[in-house]
Amino acid sequence: MEPIRVLHENVIMDPGGIEALLMNVYRHIDREKVQFDFMVHRPDHAFYEDEIESLGGRIYRTPKFSPFPGAYQKYIGSVRQILRDHPEYKVIHAHAELNLWPLTEAKKLGIPTRIAHSHNAKTTVNLKYFFFLYEKVFIKKYCTDMFMCSTHAGEWKFGKKAVSEGRVKFIKNGIESERFSFNKNICERKRKELGIGNKLAVGHVGRFMEQKNHTFLLDIFNEIHKTEPNSVLILVSDGRLMDDIKKKAARLGLSKSVMFLGNRRDVNELMQAMDVFLFPSLWEGLPLTGVEAQAAGLPVVMSDVITPEVCITDNTHMMSLKSSAREWADKVLEISKSKERKNTRQQIIEAGFDIRTTAAWLQDFYLERYK
Repeated sequence: MEPIRVLHENVIMDPGGIEALLMNVYRHIDREKVQFDFMVHRPDHAFYEDEIESLGGRIYRTPKFSPFPGAYQKYIGSVRQILRDHPEYKVIHAHAELNLWPLTEAKKLGIPTRIAHSHNAKTTVNLKYFFFLYEKVFIKKYCTDMFMCSTHAGEWKFGKKAVSEGRVKFIKNGIESERFSFNKNICERKRKELGIGNKLAVGHVGRFMEQKNHTFLLDIFNEIHKTEPNSVLILVSDGRLMDDIKKKAARLGLSKSVMFLGNRRDVNELMQAMDVFLFPSLWEGLPLTGVEAQAAGLPVVMSDVITPEVCITDNTHMMSLKSSAREWADKVLEISKSKERKNTRQQIIEAGFDIRTTAAWLQDFYLERYK
């Protein structure tokens, strides 16, 4: 018997919170029962595509979504053609910020299950922002199911009323908890590999984009470094603002103390090497890396705009973005004095953030809908 096939819609399958969650689920579902395919909106061969194809997934490409008439029509036409050419899809699960348009086409073509998944609690204000406001008004008309990664994310996209009435399902951003559990041997090996010795290692994992607030993160580390010169900042991922942050690090005289590691497949091991995880985001849905950092037994200092639903262990500390970089630095230095790292895996599992729980729920949901 052939597995059912679920079409996931996303911008590009490069490393990021949405993409990490999708790949975590994909690796842990029973692929003899459920297979994933992906409709993406970029021409680039992305980070996860080889793995997707090795797991049996297919990738379809559309042009980039654009508010300009000609490009917009090309995008819509491409989405429509893909869905027409593949009537086998009975479930489309849309993850991109602007997912009203593929779901509208899916409804017109009679796809019975159309999931809109909210992964964020705010968006960048640009030309597409007006499309997002339009989407917020009409999304409930074109989707059959509403998913959210946090209450904040659900309210942002679907409204407080829909969330309070229980019409939006809370899908927890599950992680591979065993891979992130603290291991002293891995910690020592990775610190040696990175050449950081006994330095205070402040870490961050996040795409270089406005949302992640790297410029303030550098200001904080600059203050940390003034007090503790024997310190390093580990930055994992890439993005369009990376060069700007590298230039700022150079202006601050921190080039030798800031490590730009790019996209990595060993994030779990890099977290073992860190002493503190710093996360001053301007907004988030529910950050997967925040859960991973806690699973690694790291103390986490994060902005208080992030949903408290991410606070699983008692080692999370929230700070206001109105506080100065010096105040943030003092908090990091204070909590870094404790070198004790605990195995927090059981807490992650009990809170429902292990990927097996998330994957099993989604698998059952997809199979039930196909019935």
